Amino acid sequence: MSEIDMTSARQRALGAVRIGDVIYGLSGAGNEKLLLVYDVSDDSIFARHITSQTSARFDRADGETKSIPSGGSCRIVSTAALPASRHEIAIGLDHKMRTGKAHPDFVLSKAEIDLLLTSGDFFRAHLLPER
Repeated sequence: MSEIDMTSARQRALGAVRIGDVIYGLSGAGNEKLLLVYDVSDDSIFARHITSQTSARFDRADGETKSIPSGGSCRIVSTAALPASRHEIAIGLDHKMRTGKAHPDFVLSKAEIDLLLTSGDFFRAHLLPER
């Protein structure tokens, strides 16, 4: 059997994740996480939660967290590519959250609010296989 035959669809999808991808995870408590991938290695995916800016390291083989500085756990459940316009909104929101503008300058746009309210629906419709 070839190596590709030994690799699950989940592992192939996780192996295809690249820097700049927006992916979707669920915390151990079931909370939704919109994640921006900022680095990858042969065995890890490094991503941050767009709204909280909490970083995590995920195992590329199974999508489970290897480490989260604040503790807890998270599992990548979708790597589906957002439509380009929504991806750009997510990148802009990540930048806004990372630069931390103080109120009253910090206001989410209608598009950012829509992204946060509806991206879960998109990703849940495109879940990774369990194995």
